[in-house]
Amino acid sequence: MTKYHKITLNGKVMYREFDPTTGYYESEMLSEEDLIEQLLEEAVDSEIDIDETEIERAINYIPSPFQREMVQNYIAYLESIVESFE
Repeated sequence: MTKYHKITLNGKVMYREFDPTTGYYESEMLSEEDLIEQLLEEAVDSEIDIDETEIERAINYIPSPFQREMVQNYIAYLESIVESFE
């Protein structure tokens, strides 16, 4: 994983990539926002868009009330897992 040093210059916080194997800094200094954006680009593998209206519409097309309820319960379960990470 890439390592960064936090550098405060005249009260302004910046970050710079550091290569511990060479002892040298890489590239330019980054603001916190730029660093977060760069790290997210490296870490995020895929993006998933969820349209709750489309999901509800699809669930409503399931003919069996029992199967509809199973899907709704599973979605509620997944939402609770996601909320537990926040």
